[in-house]
This record gives sequence, structure tokens and C-alpha cells, in this order.
Amino acid sequence: MADYNRLASMIAHHGEAAIFRRFDTLNIKNLLYMQAELVHLEAELHQIENDERSSADPSKDLYPFSVHDLRASASGSSVTQWTKYQEIQSKIQMYKWLERSEGGNFFLKGREAPIWEAEDDLVSLDSRQRDKDALTSFINEKVVPWYHRRWGYRTKVKLCKMI
Repeated sequence: MADYNRLASMIAHHGEAAIFRRFDTLNIKNLLYMQAELVHLEAELHQIENDERSSADPSKDLYPFSVHDLRASASGSSVTQWTKYQEIQSKIQMYKWLERSEGGNFFLKGREAPIWEAEDDLVSLDSRQRDKDALTSFINEKVVPWYHRRWGYRTKVKLCKMI
């Protein structure tokens, strides 16, 4: 009986079968949605800040200067600057890209730190080699497809039999 365990085992033994969809359109759409959501949250935060700035409550005068007072305001049931900020903060963490120096600079510690050190267990989801030399480009784009059309199609391994 074929199942995910057998499929995973087959892929682990035949690295050339480790082919996965990147879901580029979905990932880009997800980033666009997160970006749009952050824009709306930012506008909501500015509105809350303006409302609290014009409030008659003197304790709110300290919010622009004291994170302690701002955090203490979150104890009530209404949406405050601090609760809106926390919502924004969680969205931004999802939006950031870990490898960018301005987005985290590999801040991982403990068990998470060596994740990218397992060189034999990594996969790149972007196989496009933008800086290929001319010979490599020629072989990849002309010779390999020509070979597969001419003879290579006869030597394909049937993956279904292996699973």
C-alpha cells in the first residue's frame, strides 16, 4: 500500500525525485494580503493614537513617552494602542523574511540555530541559476532537452513502481 511514509522514503533515497511546487502565485498573493492587512492595521493604530491624544483622560498624555503606561492601558476591554500594536507586531513577524539582515540577521538561538547547517538535508525552492556561464546555459537549455527527446525518454525510471 502506497502512503506518504513510502513516498518520503523513496524521495529520501532518490534525491532527484525531491521536486516540490513553489506555489509562487499563492506565496506572492499571501505577501500582498499581509502587506494590505498591515496597511489597514497601521491606519487603525494611527486613528487610535489620534483619539487617545485628543482624549480628556490625563493618563493618556503619557502614552507617547512611556511604554509602561501604554502597556498598562491594555488591561481594559477596549482596543488600545498597545493591543493594536501587539496585533501589528504578530503580523510583522509573519511578514519578515528571516534571512534578511534587516529582518532578523539569523537571530536564532538554541535548537533552532543550526537549522541551516545540515547541508545534506537542505533544498532550494528556487532552482533558477541566474548567473550561469554560457557553457552551462547551452548544455542545460539545448543539449539536455535534445538528449531527452532523442534517447533519454527511453531510460526513464518509473517512480510509481518504486512507491
